[in-house]
Amino acid sequence: MSAGKRFKLNGTTIAITTAFTNVSPTDTISAITKANPAVVTEASHGRATGDVIKITGATGMTEVNDRAFVIERIDANSYSLVDTDSSGYGTYTGSGKVEVATFSNFCELTGYNRQGGTSPEIDATTICSTAAEYEVGLPDFGTTQLDFNFAPQTAIQLAISEFYSGDSAGEQIAVRIQLPRSGGAMILIGTIQQTSESASVNGLWKGSLTIRNTGNRYDYAN
Repeated sequence: MSAGKRFKLNGTTIAITTAFTNVSPTDTISAITKANPAVVTEASHGRATGDVIKITGATGMTEVNDRAFVIERIDANSYSLVDTDSSGYGTYTGSGKVEVATFSNFCELTGYNRQGGTSPEIDATTICSTAAEYEVGLPDFGTTQLDFNFAPQTAIQLAISEFYSGDSAGEQIAVRIQLPRSGGAMILIGTIQQTSESASVNGLWKGSLTIRNTGNRYDYAN
């Protein structure tokens, strides 16, 4: 038997964002650096690496508004925004508030499939070319598909509907995967691109959703 590390889906915990909540009126950002990665100063924030937040109402550095970020804790009063280079953003002048993602375990889940992005080939063939020539373009971040037993009135599937076609349509959500046996955790952020449901005789109602990833998968030990 191989001694390699492996994990079963059963025993894995997969949770999805159901809401972003301003947990306290004191969740105010006092500073955001122009750096790679951006570092946020928020007094006594009480957050941990792997938490997901949304920033609203920031003045000056408006590029961070209404976006979801994975954070890495630095100390009790600061954390960085993962994969966020704010060097070219405006200068933060204040007013930013933090909303924290609420996650719910997706117990109806039956399958998970993240597909990495692809890099397009840009045709660079000219009159002097002796064969087709291409430049490789920028990759996208791919998609993630979640398959589940369709139960539309459960809290998490109501939240999915809200993020897909309700008042929160087009807003970013996060998926958090906790591997069993101390295998670590993964987080991805994206927007719901498509949902579907199906059923057949002598079968269960099945649903699926496709998330258009808006960043790299973030892996961390916890």
